[in-house]
Amino acid sequence: MLDKIFVFGDSIAYGKWDREGGWVARVRRYIDEKYNLASENNFQVYNLGVPGELAIELPERVKSELAIRLVDSEDEVLVIFATGINDSCPNNWRKGKQTPERDFKKALERLIKLSTDFNCEVVFIGLTPVNPQKSKGLLLSNDEVRKYDGFISEICKKSKVEKLELFDNLLALGFKDLLVDAAHPNSEGHKILGEKVIKFLSEKFGI
Repeated sequence: MLDKIFVFGDSIAYGKWDREGGWVARVRRYIDEKYNLASENNFQVYNLGVPGELAIELPERVKSELAIRLVDSEDEVLVIFATGINDSCPNNWRKGKQTPERDFKKALERLIKLSTDFNCEVVFIGLTPVNPQKSKGLLLSNDEVRKYDGFISEICKKSKVEKLELFDNLLALGFKDLLVDAAHPNSEGHKILGEKVIKFLSEKFGI
């Protein structure tokens, strides 16, 4: 049984624009209600999302966060990565350019190795559709998001890491209509994401 979940990602993981704190907060509430509030369990969920973060910037932060939080720890820990949309953007506001495929894949591989070096389980959350018509200058496109989502699938398959596939299913559901801007879901969108993540974690880890 898991003891801790760490979620690393961008502003969608952080929960921007959701009045209830985003999909990670919804996962935490589910776990609190199921395990912590009515018993002495101490199943902790940490939202370590940072708006605008790129996958290529994430390894150093993951290394330091895990080193601090897991010192002398024997806990069963799951690390969730929800990253890649910013890397797919040709003019993302952190670097002003798209992350090259080779650098992106290398970053994903390093994230997996760092986590497993700390004896953590690892999963990736697939990328979500965007709505270019709501963009305010960022050159986001679903073609590029789909491509980078495919890179994540490739690395997960190669590394035997689980991934929650979202893109095509959400696209078919009209997820882009639940975006408040080009990329960020509203509260209903975060509710859908939270439900899908909870179902995925329940199936894979029995939470």
